[in-house]
Amino acid sequence: MRVALLGNGNSRILFTQADTYDYIIGCNIPWRQVDATVVMDVNVLEKFKEPVRFYCSRNAWRELNKRDRFTEHLIEIFDSLPDYDSTGHAAARIVLGLGAKQIDIYGCDSWFENNTESYTHQFVDSRSENMVKHVSVWRSRWYELMAKHQEVKFNFIGENK
Repeated sequence: MRVALLGNGNSRILFTQADTYDYIIGCNIPWRQVDATVVMDVNVLEKFKEPVRFYCSRNAWRELNKRDRFTEHLIEIFDSLPDYDSTGHAAARIVLGLGAKQIDIYGCDSWFENNTESYTHQFVDSRSENMVKHVSVWRSRWYELMAKHQEVKFNFIGENK
């Protein structure tokens, strides 16, 4: 299964070929149509204008007050990793569980530079106080996923500046 994982960094604009993917998974508030999105923060859920199919972290679901608005769109509740887990990592773990053999990752600018800017920040301010450490841990988590799933092709699509 070929998957597009849509992060929220500026390089997300490089995603143009939706019809070439078996599954498209977003992160946080989707900026285009997706099969599902991944949410880890209750503040993000509360900003949904119209709920979409989504995977939700256990913590966000526990903190959500008006669950009835979201229940029919909830696919699954997942446990997030402690310290610096991201929706991108969670989305990758989810599609790996669905049988992904190739994951093309768009909008993950932290892979290429020390940058945590995100489309989501216009809705929820979740900027990191220690961006360099944040990015370093995120990259380490990607390397761990790739090492654990060597049979899967991970493609980070963006600009290496």
